[in-house]
Amino acid sequence: MDVGGMPMSIALADSPKLGTTSTPQRVLPLLWEDEEYEMGESYIHVLTDEILHVCLEDFFLKDPTVQVFANMNLFYTTPNDPEDKASPYVSPDLMVVRPHARLPIEVASYRNDVDGPSPLLVAEILSQRSYQQRDLREKLDVYSILGISEYMLIDVTGRFLRQKLRLMRLRADGSWEESQDVDGGVTSRLGFRLIVEEDGLLRVIDAATGRRLIRPSEANRRAQELENRLGELEAELARLRQGGQL
Repeated sequence: MDVGGMPMSIALADSPKLGTTSTPQRVLPLLWEDEEYEMGESYIHVLTDEILHVCLEDFFLKDPTVQVFANMNLFYTTPNDPEDKASPYVSPDLMVVRPHARLPIEVASYRNDVDGPSPLLVAEILSQRSYQQRDLREKLDVYSILGISEYMLIDVTGRFLRQKLRLMRLRADGSWEESQDVDGGVTSRLGFRLIVEEDGLLRVIDAATGRRLIRPSEANRRAQELENRLGELEAELARLRQGGQL
């Protein structure tokens, strides 16, 4: 496995063999993710995050019970929570949740078992910072014990994840089963697919209809094209009126 020159102690190749081995002790790690060393994210990471978040919000418009959050703290509690610290938390790049009641737009965090059950899906966009923040190791245990059904790993560059996309599904025994489509994409049980297109960018697809959801940059470009066309039509209309043709 190409790990992009990162230390093997925190690389994929050093992780437990996914899909075959369950977590031995089932001890829920206590993580306070943002207290660790901060490193800025690359532009491709931010762009991928934007595409995933905006497109999945569009995809789930048909189901108002589902909400999609990006870069939000997911707080969870354990019997071993230290009394002198806040509840432990992780900050997935994206999570899809079905809260007890729809959360307001000013919500700043998601509290597991308080705002609703565990997320239906979490996604992490891999980067150098991801290795430092344990997306590939301790978070697997957290997500498994919390009962999160699907965990997506995304690296459109292939630097940290050679196959670029990986979907892990939680088994009944708490182990993870890897899944990938024959074309290299991944398909969630929630009804959408992810692929990396020839332009090197992420694409979200409705698995049932094949509809390719429009990326934010594409939406902006189409809006500009429509605005330009509208201006042309208005100018033509004004010319026809001036010439007495209307």
